[in-house]
Amino acid sequence: MNNIYWIGPRQSDIDNTNFKFAGSITIYGSNINGNTAYCSIANKRINHNVDNDDCNRFFSEKLKEICHNDPKSQFLFYNFSYAYEFDDEIQKHVIGLNPYNIIDMLADKIRCRTILNNIVETVPFITLKGSECSFSNLCKYFCGYTEFVIQKKHSSGGEGTYIINSNSDVIKLNAFDEYMISPYIKDSISLNVHIAIINNKTIVFPPSIQIITEQDGRLLYHGADFICYQQISEKIKNEIKNLSTKIGDFVCKRGYKGVLGIDFLLNNGTIYFMEINPRFQASSQLVNRGLLESNQSSLFEIHLQSFDLFPIRAISDFDVLYSNYVFSTNNITKTRLKKIINSYEIEKFQADGYDIDCITPFEKNSYLCRCIFKQSICCININNKFTLHPNLFVEKIAYNLFNKLNNKKEYIKFALLNHGVTLTKAALTYSRKQGTIREAVFDAIDITIFNNISVNVPIKCKFVSFSPFTIDFIDNEYTLYWDDIRICTVSISFLPNNLINKKTLSGVPYDSIINLANDRIRINPAPICVYKLENESCQFCNLPTINDKYNINDIYEVIDYCLEYVDFRHFLIGGGTYSKDGGWNIILNITKYIRSKCNKDIYLMSIPPKELSILDKLKDAGITEVAFNLEMFDRNLAQNIMPGKGCIGLNQYLLAFRHSIKLWGNTGCVRSLLIYGFDTDDTFLSGIEQLCQLGVEPIISIFRPLENTELSYLNPPPTSDILKIYQKCQDIVQKHNLILGPDCPQCQNNTLSYTKIF
Repeated sequence: MNNIYWIGPRQSDIDNTNFKFAGSITIYGSNINGNTAYCSIANKRINHNVDNDDCNRFFSEKLKEICHNDPKSQFLFYNFSYAYEFDDEIQKHVIGLNPYNIIDMLADKIRCRTILNNIVETVPFITLKGSECSFSNLCKYFCGYTEFVIQKKHSSGGEGTYIINSNSDVIKLNAFDEYMISPYIKDSISLNVHIAIINNKTIVFPPSIQIITEQDGRLLYHGADFICYQQISEKIKNEIKNLSTKIGDFVCKRGYKGVLGIDFLLNNGTIYFMEINPRFQASSQLVNRGLLESNQSSLFEIHLQSFDLFPIRAISDFDVLYSNYVFSTNNITKTRLKKIINSYEIEKFQADGYDIDCITPFEKNSYLCRCIFKQSICCININNKFTLHPNLFVEKIAYNLFNKLNNKKEYIKFALLNHGVTLTKAALTYSRKQGTIREAVFDAIDITIFNNISVNVPIKCKFVSFSPFTIDFIDNEYTLYWDDIRICTVSISFLPNNLINKKTLSGVPYDSIINLANDRIRINPAPICVYKLENESCQFCNLPTINDKYNINDIYEVIDYCLEYVDFRHFLIGGGTYSKDGGWNIILNITKYIRSKCNKDIYLMSIPPKELSILDKLKDAGITEVAFNLEMFDRNLAQNIMPGKGCIGLNQYLLAFRHSIKLWGNTGCVRSLLIYGFDTDDTFLSGIEQLCQLGVEPIISIFRPLENTELSYLNPPPTSDILKIYQKCQDIVQKHNLILGPDCPQCQNNTLSYTKIF
C-alpha cells in the first residue's frame, strides 16, 4: 500500500480513527507525529476560511517535497476543491477526487441551490449583483422580512455569509459579483448530514446540529452536537434521512462518488435545503469516532472505497454520542480558555498546535482549538428553540455587563445566577479555615456582591467549570472576577457552627426540616413533596425523594432552637407540597406555634387553597405574606412539565389571588413566581401583566437545569434574553406601582429582581 498523506485544515481532523496516514500537512497542527503545520512554522494563527497566498505556497512546497521524496505517495484532501488549485505534478498524487465540474457545481452555493430547488424545498432566495444589495431593495423582494442573509457563491465556516438589517454597517460587496440573498429565518436549527455514495447507493450517517453564532454581522460555525440531534422528533429525523437520500441519489446520477456534507435548516417543522459541501466536514472527526467505537471503517476509508481503492465493507447503524465546540480568537479570552482546558467536563482537548502560553499573532476569527464533550452542549428547549449553553459563548454579553456596570449592578447578579462561579484553590483553602460554606438551594451557594446584593450562585450545575466568573482570595479578601476583570469584593455565607450536624432529640437532622437562607429560615412542612411520592413531580425540581421522617414536635423543637440561637429576620413555610389538599392543618399549627413565640414575619409559599376560607384562617393565625406560584402561565405547558401541580387550574389561582388581595392588600404581600425559560416571551410578559393587574407582585426565577432532574439535559436561557426580559418586566411592574419581588432584598438572591440599598 502506498503512503497516504492527509491534507487539510487541522491535524485533529484525523484523530479518532484507525486509518493510518503516513503524515499530514495542515494549516493548524503540532509539527510532530508526522505533521507539518503552516501556523506552527509561521508562528501565527490565520483565518483558514479566508484565502491566504502565503499558506497556499507553503502547501505547494511541502506537497512537492513529499512527491520528490516519496514518488508513490498519495494525497487525500479534506477539501476536494482545494486539490484543483495545485499543478499537475501534485494532482497526479491526489486520490479520491471527483471531476472538477461536479465539485464546482456542488460547491457553488448559487448553482447548487438553483438546481436542487427543483428536487427539494430550499430556503427562499434570489440572486443579485453586489450593487443591488441595499437594505431597501431587499425589503422589496421579501415582503414582511426586515433581516436578510447575503452569501458569496463560494465560502465556508460562515466567512462570506452576512446578515443585513436596517442597523447594519455597510457591507463591502463587489459591485459586479453575484450574491445569493435569503430572508433571515430566525429561531431556526441548522443541521448537517454526512452521506457517502458507494456503488451508486447513498449511505446516510448520523446527523448533527450545527452550532452557528452571530458575530459582527456574520453567521459563523462553531461546532456540532450529535447528542442534541436526538431531541428532534422521529418524524423530522425520517424526513432528513429521506431528503439526504434523495439528494445523494441526485449527485450520484451526476457522477459524484464518496463523502460529502449536506446542510439543512429546520424551522417550525419545515426542512429547507441549504447547501452541499463536497468535502469532509469539521464534524467528520466525531462521525469517525462513532465508526471506530462500532468497529467500522472510517470516513476516509469509506470515501476511498467508492473509488475502488479499498475493499467495500458493509456499514451498520451506529450512534455518535459526542459534541464539540470550536474556539477562535473572537469567541474566547486566554484567561477563560486556560480555565476550560483544565475543566473536568471536557472529554478531549484538541490544541492543533496552539500554545496558550505563547504570544502568537493572529488574524480576526482565527481558529485556536476545540473541545470534545460526551454530553450535549446545545438543547432544543420546551418551545423548540435552539440554545447553546450560555457558558460556551459569553463574549456577546460582556459589553452589556461592563459598559453599564456603574448603573446596572443587577446585570452582574443576573449573569451570576445564569453562569455560576468557580472558586480558585486559594479561595477554597481559605474558606475551609473559616468554616463550612452554607449549601444553598438549587446546587448553589449564597454570596453578597457590591456589599448588599445577595446572589444564589450555582457551583455544581452543568458547565459551571466554564463560567467566566471566578472568586479568588487575594489580599485577605474574596474578590469576584470576570476573566481578568476585577468586579468587586465578595462575602460568602457560612453555616453557623451551632447548626452543623445538628439533630433533634429524636435524631432528625435539622437540615431535613429547615433551610437557612440569608436572613430567612424556611420550614419544610412535608418531609417529601406529595407530588414526588406519587410520581407526579415537577420535572425541574430536585427536592429529595428520600428524607428523614419527622413530625410536628420535631418542627416545634427546631423553631425553638432557632429562635434562641440563630440570627434571622423571618420565616418561610414552604418547600414541597404536604398533600394535594394543601396540608392546611399542619401549616396552621406551625404558624400558630411561631406566632405564640415571636412577632417575626411569616411568609407562606404553597398551592392555592380550593376553599377561600382557608386564607382567612391563615391571616388570623399570623401569616404576613403569601405566594401561590404559577411557575408557568401556559397551563397546557404546566401540565406537561408539572404533571401534579400543573393540573391545578388557572381559575383556582386567580380566585386565591383576588381573595388574598382583600386580606393582605395589593402592595406586595401577595405574590406569584414565574420561571423564565419555559413560556414564550409573549406568554410570559402577558402573565406578568395579568398578575400586576390583579395587584399580585410577580417574582421571576430563571430556569436552572439541576442535576438528577428530568430536565437536566436542557440549557438555561441565554443571558442576553434574560437582560431583555428583565427590562420589559420592569416596565410592566412600574406601570402598576409594583416591583419585581420579593420585597426583601435578602430573599431576592435567586430571583430576577433588584432593590437598591443606599
